[in-house]
Amino acid sequence: MNRRSRFFGIRLASGTGALVAGIAFFAVPAQAGYANTSCSDCYIVTPATAPATAGAGTGQGYAFQVTNNDPNETLKSLTFTAPADFVITGASGPSGTSVSAVPGSSVTLMLPSEPTGRTFTVSVTALAPCVAASSEAWGVSGVDSRGETNEVQWSSSPLTVSVTGKCSLAFIGQPAQTAVNSNILAGFNSTGSPLAVQLSDANNAPLNQADFSASQTQVTMSIATNPGSGTLAGTTTVTSSNGVADFGNLQIDKTGVGYALAASAAGFASVTSNPFTITGQIQTCGTGSCSASQSTATTATSATTTAPGDFAALGLGGVSLTCNHYKAVSDAADFGIFNSAGGGVAGSSATATLTLSKAAVESSPRPLLLWQVCYASPTSFPAVPGTSGTTVIGGTTYHTGLLLPCILFPKGQTEPCLISQRYTATGGVQLTFVALGDPYWRG
Repeated sequence: MNRRSRFFGIRLASGTGALVAGIAFFAVPAQAGYANTSCSDCYIVTPATAPATAGAGTGQGYAFQVTNNDPNETLKSLTFTAPADFVITGASGPSGTSVSAVPGSSVTLMLPSEPTGRTFTVSVTALAPCVAASSEAWGVSGVDSRGETNEVQWSSSPLTVSVTGKCSLAFIGQPAQTAVNSNILAGFNSTGSPLAVQLSDANNAPLNQADFSASQTQVTMSIATNPGSGTLAGTTTVTSSNGVADFGNLQIDKTGVGYALAASAAGFASVTSNPFTITGQIQTCGTGSCSASQSTATTATSATTTAPGDFAALGLGGVSLTCNHYKAVSDAADFGIFNSAGGGVAGSSATATLTLSKAAVESSPRPLLLWQVCYASPTSFPAVPGTSGTTVIGGTTYHTGLLLPCILFPKGQTEPCLISQRYTATGGVQLTFVALGDPYWRG
């Protein structure tokens, strides 16, 4: 029998000169989420631990005390429903309890017989979502030995939990230098593993793989810093798997020094990669010399080296470079000698040329002797007096200045210097010079 507390009241009505008194009885049903803790035929659920907050994406344990106030029936099953978008990952009860499959939005515990007045504890673990309402409530229900489903009540208001903080993204591998229209991977020259983005909780820990959302989050990659006005191609939106999104075919179509990528996902704090270079070409060097060349409508440059490196990289454009008291008119070039891992080769040198077209020369007419090479190096070097300075390229500080003629240096002293300058047959200007290390230059 489904028993209820019963109340009575006196009902008064006026008739023709007579006062009529009557008694009316009202059955008061149990209210979901609230309870009279002194009820004699129900089961009271009291939060034993009540965290007011849960970090986004983090897992926590929630304990509930359950008291049997029914002298005639026992509670056979108890079902806890997590707040919206939470994921229950486990549960336990008194000895002999069996638990339904997890993870999920709810969990059912099949309970052993518990006598009247017995209080036992149920523990439930759940992962908070990365995106949630400001405050959400747990739900509880149960079935007793008579099959009644409305005997379980909270001791007071339902347990509510607020999600705090924000899930975030993190690059597992940083993008490395490669050539235009080549896959940007975690290794130099399109080698190594794909770019991987880890989904992390509010504590910057990797999201638990049991979290459904960690396996179904769409992560989008875009260009955050665009020195070469390039376009990002490839699969730019990837669905994460077990909390990781892999990008294996991203490409940029224009050279530039200091590109950076940004990864974003709805409800997550975005992340920006370290700067990297997209160069015009990367040539494999053999046992002899290694050469590379690049050109635009107004500028051509080339470099030949006998340095013991594995690769030579050369590109035009996407570099911001100036020298004091000098007006540059050509595109800037980037150059470097690298080993197979993408590290610079110490002491490497090359003979380089920079050719300005007739149109570039005519755009800023001046005598031949005033055509110079504006040069940038990670190490300081002798420069034309008054032209030295510094600039930041791709996040690194470089020393700048106009190159001095090589004839000013003693034989055997290696410095970046100007070998020659001449007019071309087509009315342009060609500058030949010594380049050291991983420099940048423009005319």
